[in-house]
Amino acid sequence: MRDARARGSARRLRRPASRARPDRSPRAAAAAAAASAPEPAPAPKPRDDRTRAFLEKAAYVVAPGSVIVGLLYYVGRTYMTSYYVHFGIPTSDLELSRDSYLTVSPNALFLPLWLLLCGGLLALLLFAWIERRLARREDPPWRRASLACGLAGGLLLLLGFLVFIQPRWWTRSVLPLLQAGWPRTVVPPLVVAFGAALTLFALRLHQLGRRARGTPAAGERVQALAGAVLVGLLTMSLFFALARYADEAGDSQAASDSDSGFAEKVNVLVYSRSPLTHDARGIDYTDLGDTSGPYRHQYRGFVLLAKSSARYYLASYDRRRPKDVTVVLRDDDTIRIETLG
Repeated sequence: MRDARARGSARRLRRPASRARPDRSPRAAAAAAAASAPEPAPAPKPRDDRTRAFLEKAAYVVAPGSVIVGLLYYVGRTYMTSYYVHFGIPTSDLELSRDSYLTVSPNALFLPLWLLLCGGLLALLLFAWIERRLARREDPPWRRASLACGLAGGLLLLLGFLVFIQPRWWTRSVLPLLQAGWPRTVVPPLVVAFGAALTLFALRLHQLGRRARGTPAAGERVQALAGAVLVGLLTMSLFFALARYADEAGDSQAASDSDSGFAEKVNVLVYSRSPLTHDARGIDYTDLGDTSGPYRHQYRGFVLLAKSSARYYLASYDRRRPKDVTVVLRDDDTIRIETLG
């Protein structure tokens, strides 16, 4: 009996311990699945993918370097054309190189670009200040602010039709109210550019108002198209202002050189085989006689304005507006030109 009891107890000792029954409840299954599942990747930060894609595509089409070089070339060409047209000299006859236009363009662009950068910075600071003041209110009047900015910008944009078309009554009645010179040519397109910027700011206020109210964005494509059109108007107005300023600056520089007696131009002596007929004032004529060779007629008092492949363009140092005279001489064996130091 005792042996049987001993064998039974030994069997009970060798028997493996029974495992705990796993919990088959739905809550435990969900917890196990959550523990075994990989951690989700962090959500990407919100960003304006459409704007980024548009800028990337625009960068492929138009490189910043080509835009800058093109702007410098256009402004330099406009400046030089206006300068020489003041003296009645066609730039097509001078055969100026691209480097000549690019060299003179920084002088014509410095002042307007400086004014545009300062004005753009002031406008951005003003818009940021208005947006911050509206956001600090308990109930920001986004809708009224966007409507007011939109109406003001739209009225200024309507001025663009008059600025770009320039009807007769506009040039005769309104423009003379502005000061003659660059203010008369630059201020109207800058006003149109400010109207485009103000309308863009109105669109931003409208979007901020929708976000504050939790209203789903509606008409995103229409707003994006309107923003693109406004950016185009802003760019066109600024480009138009720069072009008009370059034209005015070239003519003003030519008038200044004429009034100063062409202090920075080269003085020349003109020798001719036969007497020259001209209406320039302040030119001293000397007949050197037969002993001086074939070029016996000497003219002193000319300055060299420009030189083409076939012509000399001369003016008198005593040149005075409005009766300015440009003397054109052929570059052949009938004349000889000497420069004075």
